[in-house]
Parts: sequence; C-alpha cells; structure tokens
Amino acid sequence: MSNCSRHSRTDGGMSREPNLKVGRPRYAARNALKAISSFLAIISATHANASSLANLAGEALAQDATFRSAEAAWRAGIERAPQGRAGLLPQVGIQQVIYRNGVRIPGQTIPGYSTNGFTLTLNQPLFNWAAWENWQQGQLLAMDADLALAQAKQDLLLRVAQAYLAALNAQDDLALAVGHRKAVAEQLALAKRRFALGDATIVDTNEALAGFDAARADEVAAQTQRDTSYAALQKIVGHPVDRVDGWRDDAHLPPVATADLQQWMDTAATADYGVRRKMIAIQLASRERSKARAGDYPTVSLVGNASNGNAAFINGQTNFYTGASRGSSGYVGIQISLPLTDGLMTRSKIREALALEDKAREDLEDAQRSARLTAHDAYLGVTRGLAQTDALASAVRSATIALRSNQTGYRVGVRVNADVLDAGDKLYRAQRDFARARTETLAQALKLKASTADLGEADLAALDTMMVEHTPARIPSSGASGGH
Repeated sequence: MSNCSRHSRTDGGMSREPNLKVGRPRYAARNALKAISSFLAIISATHANASSLANLAGEALAQDATFRSAEAAWRAGIERAPQGRAGLLPQVGIQQVIYRNGVRIPGQTIPGYSTNGFTLTLNQPLFNWAAWENWQQGQLLAMDADLALAQAKQDLLLRVAQAYLAALNAQDDLALAVGHRKAVAEQLALAKRRFALGDATIVDTNEALAGFDAARADEVAAQTQRDTSYAALQKIVGHPVDRVDGWRDDAHLPPVATADLQQWMDTAATADYGVRRKMIAIQLASRERSKARAGDYPTVSLVGNASNGNAAFINGQTNFYTGASRGSSGYVGIQISLPLTDGLMTRSKIREALALEDKAREDLEDAQRSARLTAHDAYLGVTRGLAQTDALASAVRSATIALRSNQTGYRVGVRVNADVLDAGDKLYRAQRDFARARTETLAQALKLKASTADLGEADLAALDTMMVEHTPARIPSSGASGGH
C-alpha cells in the first residue's frame, strides 16, 4: 500500500497541497509498514460500486462535517505564515487632509483659509526581535495546520473504514441469523410431522419451538444492529446507506509476518500525527520564550516621510513659514527605541513562557506514550485476530461435520432432536464469531497503519479488492431436511 496520501484542495481555481513532510522523521521501521500491506492487498481487484468502501470514503471526504470543519480550520491556519511575515515588511501609509480654518479675534476681521495636503509615511523594521519571532511562529503554525488537516483526513478514512466494517459485520450477522432461523424452522416442521406420525414425542416439538423463538430473537437483534450500523455510516457520508459490499468467495486473511512490535511502537512514537504536532508545540513555546525577551531589546526602524500641500499645511508640518502658496517637506532616517523599564513585565512573561515550554514537553511525552500504546494494542489485535480467525475457521468446519453427523444420527434414531438443534446452534455461533473476528482483524490492521500516520485511500482501495457487490450470504444448512 502507499503511504498516507496528501490531501489537496482546489478553491476558486487555486490549489494548495499541505506540506506533510514537515517534521516527518525518517524512521528505521519504514520497511515494516510494507508487511501489513500484504495483509490487505489481493491481486485480483473488483470494480468499485455505489456501496464500495473507496466510493463511500470519497463521498465522506466531500460530505463529512467534521472533515469540512478541519478543512476550514486549515485554510485559517495557513494564513498565520503571511501574517507573521507581514511584521518584517515595510509599512507604508498615506494621509490626506482638507480643512477649512476660521479665526476669531475680538475687534478684528480675519478671513478664513484652507489647509490641504497629503503625507506619505514609511516604516521598515531593521531590528525587531518580537516581529522576527512572530514570523517564525507563523511558519510553525502553518505547518501545524497542515498536520492537523492530514490527521483529520486519516481519522476520517479510519472512521469510514470502521463504520463500513461494522456494517459489513452486521450484514453477515443478519444473514447468519436468518439462515439459522430458517434451519430451525425446518427442524420444527420435521418434529411436528414426526410427532403426528408417532415417531417422536411432543418434547421434540417443544424443544424445536424454543430454538425457533431464540433464533427469531437473534434475527431481530441482528436486524436492529444492521440498521444502526447503516445509520452510523450515513452520518459520515451524508446520504442513506442500505447495503455495503460483501466478502468475495475467495477472500481470506493470509498469514502475515508482521514487523517486530517494538518497531511499530517506536515508529508510532515519532510518526504519529499527534506526536508531531506536539513537537511543533514545543518549538512554538520556545519561540514564545524568545519573544518574551524582546521586551529588553531595542527596536530599530528605517522611517521616512514626504508631505505636499498648501502653505498652511506645510507650515503645520514644519513649523516653518514658507511664504509660498504650496510646498513640500520630508525626512528619512533611523529610529531607535530602547525600553528602560516596564514594571518587571518582561521578567514575568519569560517565567510564564518557560512554564509553558515545560508543559509542552510533558504533553509530548504523554502523546508519545499514547501513540506507543495505540500501536501496541493494534499490533496485538492483528496477531491475535489472525490466530483467532484460523481457529474459528476450523471450528466452523468441525461444527459443520458435527451437525451433519447429528442429522444422520437423528434419521437413524441414535440422536434426538435436541442434539440436532444444539449442533445447529453451535455452527451458527461459530460462523458468526468467525465473521466478526475477520472484520475485527481488518479493523485492527487499519488502526495499526494509522498509528504510524501511514493510512491512506490506497489502503481502503485494497480492502475493496476483498469485496464484491453484496449478495445474501450462503449459510451451510443447519436443518434436518435429510430427515424427510
């Protein structure tokens, strides 16, 4: 499978691809990520359709409100870079004035006069430590926005996949429950016929009826769970979902020699999106501490001024009588501002920044521990799931043989109806547990890849190759039709 795909957005004809390489470590366990790819990749692919995982994931990227919110936050976050840079660029302004002046002196008549002109000002920072740190922080905040969007995208893909697998599992549960109920109904009908013929007691009929009622209850519960899983998927993709693709006949989970657990944990501790954002948070805190020290530093700027206007305006600008109807003035130079005392405000801000930097480091440690734990649990989920799936597949085969043996024994009179019902129930539960273990193992595999920030659309497309457009599951018969 490919590494986590970068998200790009097109808006108004302009596109920007988040810089996901920022802070991305080159970790030694990269080759380990290839191991899980063989877990999901099946060579023969089927075409995606309306209920395929890849299609639903594409719809979710366009419709999911949580992800759209993350996109809006990203568009806002990347603006912090130009905002920080603005403090280092020239500040130019112009002011236009038009006044009508009047003077009143007792006993004198002085005519009114006009003042009009404009002033152009320039301020170019030459040394401003706070502005420099603001620029550095702006770049870091834009990087954090890129990582936040990538994290939101991966979270969405994982949510879609988990909801899809939950719906698939619910479909399987319902198909198995329906098949089991039909099989028990056949056994009930057979018990009634044999009782009518005098070949069986009413006990057989009552036992079959109890089994039928239990099977019907399982079917109702499975129906409710399927509808609930569809509703959860609808919330993500933004439209009703009434089916998802089912398993291919030849779909299986091949044995996987996964990488060493410690490698996965170490990789997660450096590659996880949450960890990488905490690393940026430490850099931001360090820049904030440096910015706090700017209260002790001078600021140096290149300043300039150019004015043009009538005599009244120029006289007001220069305090110099021009004697002309219009004129101009201006200056250019270096302006230095040196703080002397600020009531110990700078000292307090430095202490505050140091404390926040310590907090950021502790937050990173917590995030790394959480990432390690997530990878640890997902890894064990995959390895345990593979072993459990193999064991349950054997259990299904054994339960199938046991059911057939009990059906044969019932026909020849060495087994009672309760034995057949019990064998059928065991087969049903073994099939259900196998289906659940298979989907749960895939869910843990996706979660494991996500723990190292390596889950992308290609992984979901690989899952689709294991699916085919949904058809009712074929359930091995657990009835006693052979007793006719």
